[in-house]
Amino acid sequence: MDERATTPEQNGVTELGAQIDAGAFWRLVPECVPREYTEPTRALIERVRKGLERLANEAREHPRHWEPGETARDTRTDRVGRVMGHVGPCYQLRPLTGGKEWEAYAHDMVPARQSDAMSAQVRELNRRSRDHAPRSW
Repeated sequence: MDERATTPEQNGVTELGAQIDAGAFWRLVPECVPREYTEPTRALIERVRKGLERLANEAREHPRHWEPGETARDTRTDRVGRVMGHVGPCYQLRPLTGGKEWEAYAHDMVPARQSDAMSAQVRELNRRSRDHAPRSW
């Protein structure tokens, strides 16, 4: 049994390496990237894989410090919120349209894209309008 790949993050890196080794490089690249380039060399693929592994390890070892007011997406719950503060490794996030805070760890948080923030606001406004809509029986 391979003792090195025991955490989900390590398993993800191992799986990524296996996909690259199997020639799945272009499936990892977004469709918007032009495909008229020559096939990548084995050396390039290995360099990219090692770079991705290094970045993944650095992110795990040194999670980002979030400042109050920043907008983040909690990847564990797939919710978007505004950073209110933190106690130890736990950050408190509040929905963008207000509401009850929840806690998230820094390693589960990524910067929210503008589309993430807008989608969260639309979902919340739709929920509020459904809750307050007149009911016709």
